[in-house]
Amino acid sequence: MAMKRILIPLDGSRLAEAALPAGRRLAASADATLFLLHVLERNAAPQIHGERHLTGPSEATAYLEQVAQGLSADGLAVECHAHADPVGDVAASIAVHADAHAIDLTVLCTHGASGIRDALWGSIAQQIVQHSTCPVLLVRAPRPEASFQPGTIMVPLDGTAAAEAAVDPAASLARDLSAQLRLVFVVPRLDSVPRATFSATASRILADVQERQATAYLEGVAARLDVSARTEVRRGNAVTELATDTGEHSDGLIVIATHGRAGLQAIWSPATATRLLRRTQAPILLVPIAE
Repeated sequence: MAMKRILIPLDGSRLAEAALPAGRRLAASADATLFLLHVLERNAAPQIHGERHLTGPSEATAYLEQVAQGLSADGLAVECHAHADPVGDVAASIAVHADAHAIDLTVLCTHGASGIRDALWGSIAQQIVQHSTCPVLLVRAPRPEASFQPGTIMVPLDGTAAAEAAVDPAASLARDLSAQLRLVFVVPRLDSVPRATFSATASRILADVQERQATAYLEGVAARLDVSARTEVRRGNAVTELATDTGEHSDGLIVIATHGRAGLQAIWSPATATRLLRRTQAPILLVPIAE
């Protein structure tokens, strides 16, 4: 995953600025340029997230330059852009800017003190995945002293080529961040599969076969990587097991491929990513699946 330009949309709030530690760490590890963006919103509220909302071009430019000054002091390359013409759809405008400025990664904060902001996921992150080839990193609002230092990176897989779209970007990040890569496969329990009517003995045999196949599959994926990767197979509901697994291993990042279209039930469906957001505290990198 070549990361030369990292976009961080900012609106003047501390909540949006929670994306900065991750952006700073990734830019430093990949020698990338940070691109700070503010899109003026038409008929914007005077406050957002309980704080002031940037509503004018000069105010937005001054704010971005102030943030950039602090980042530049750390030796990072920074560019700023305040989109002067107010727009009605900020999410779509961010996606357009990501493509127009050759952005390799967009970093967003997903929630504040009140919990996960479903509106932010729906209107910004998912729309960027739908309309841009740019991966999106969703981070949590951390404590002021928190930093982005993922010691382990987890990739959920389900045996499909679509889900494997997350593997190479995750391996690249593991290499850049000196993190341990983990590949996880969740085999569904037969009692959770519709119309699954097997005897107890047949169910055990089939479950053992599925687990062996999943283990062999993960080992095959790991073998072709240029970084070390651990593998693990679990049984049960995919989202529940992935959330539990992430907590058990204290994963610092989840990398998951996702399709912008709704209605898919695979591990890489938007619904899986959304539910995983609700069940974990780890940042999640969404890698768009090419058509």
